[in-house]
Amino acid sequence: MEADLEIIAVRSAQRGDEDAWRSLFGWHFESVYRYCLSLCSGKKEMAEEITQQVFTTAAGRISRFKLRQGTFRAWLMGIARNRFMKVRSKELRQRGHEKQYSAGAGQSAEAKGSNLFVYEVLAELPANYRSVLESKYLEGLTVNQIAEVSQNTPKAVESLLARARDKFAQVHGQMQD
Repeated sequence: MEADLEIIAVRSAQRGDEDAWRSLFGWHFESVYRYCLSLCSGKKEMAEEITQQVFTTAAGRISRFKLRQGTFRAWLMGIARNRFMKVRSKELRQRGHEKQYSAGAGQSAEAKGSNLFVYEVLAELPANYRSVLESKYLEGLTVNQIAEVSQNTPKAVESLLARARDKFAQVHGQMQD
């Protein structure tokens, strides 16, 4: 597919041309699905769900796409990564809640409430902050591992972690009041 043809299709889709949108969908569906499948470690059902969410989100936000900021495919892949991180964060929270209650027999009611409160604070954070905090503190990943997974530099991850911890503290304080 030629870049010029894609640019024309994007501009047409942004003006509401359904045929142009169908063309973009057809050109990019397979690569987005394969990317989602790799993110989901081969879990086909999850990859299909995320792929569907990617195209639904892209259709609703196509007017926000700016050609000068990158390719349409890169934009779709960014949406896919964000959707995957959101799904993964939700699964981690659910697993955390399940572990908390299954192992909760030995915990005091105060400790159970404290753990639940942490998950509630995490749920209030922006997805990128929640994801990096969960990766670091719930999954136990190192900064380098998080950088590799998120395709960022370790310095970028450290910076994001610092901002995420600050935001966590702010939200935690607001929710306690």
